[in-house]
Amino acid sequence: MREKFYLTYPPVLVKEPILYLLTKKFNVVTNIRGANVSHDMGLLALEIEGAQEEIDQSVSWLREQGVTVEPIEKNVIE
Repeated sequence: MREKFYLTYPPVLVKEPILYLLTKKFNVVTNIRGANVSHDMGLLALEIEGAQEEIDQSVSWLREQGVTVEPIEKNVIE
């Protein structure tokens, strides 16, 4: 499975290696499709590939860390 999401990082998480930790913790492959990062906020368009259960757990974990996760409708960043 492959799903796409918009991630919004709060200022406290901008310097944290969230995607690295995500790929170490879950059996998923991430692909950054677009990004805008400043000192105050991080915005990413992220593709996550893996088993559906792993993707779901990844999204839950991101939200637990304080990242806002919103699904991207199909073909928006194709």
